[in-house]
Amino acid sequence: MSSRDAILARLRDNRPDPAAHPLPPVARLGNMDAGRARFEKSLALLGGQVLEPQVGESLSAAIARRFADAKIICSAVPDFEGTVRIEELGTPQKAAEVDVLVVRAPFGIAEMGSIFLSEAQLPTLNSAAHLTQHIVVILSEATLTANMHTAYIERPEFHTARYGVLMSGPSATADIQGVLVRGAQGVRTLSVWWEP
Repeated sequence: MSSRDAILARLRDNRPDPAAHPLPPVARLGNMDAGRARFEKSLALLGGQVLEPQVGESLSAAIARRFADAKIICSAVPDFEGTVRIEELGTPQKAAEVDVLVVRAPFGIAEMGSIFLSEAQLPTLNSAAHLTQHIVVILSEATLTANMHTAYIERPEFHTARYGVLMSGPSATADIQGVLVRGAQGVRTLSVWWEP
């Protein structure tokens, strides 16, 4: 057994029973608007965008139109056929070669224009959401929640996920002079496709 495995085993063995230490209740605070318009406005403020379909356009066609130069389109959802499945990537190095990653988010937070991803959505390579060039997130309007307070109260993913990340738009960095650069590290664009 490696030192790492020994340490993790001891932590598991000595973990306090969560039932004996319940968390305090979380209050519902802030603006309770969980609408699509609020989500889209917040998403745009942080550099994200909505991938709007043209009349009768499928997700595949919209991706081909928006990312015309994309060669490797990775699918992390069973109902979208990309050029490669996420299970086939295997390593973070392979994820870095992906032009577009398509993933379904279990919910979004309207206040921040954020989407939630965990190991349930990215079962074999959670780093793919940060290493690919562009990410297209399939999101249902019915899964929007107002803010972090309501997300924590209403969404079971916060309590069941072993790993979770909230993404609000593409990667961005700014220097001390206030120059904002999007996509300097991490995904260059984050696009939301509304599930019909």
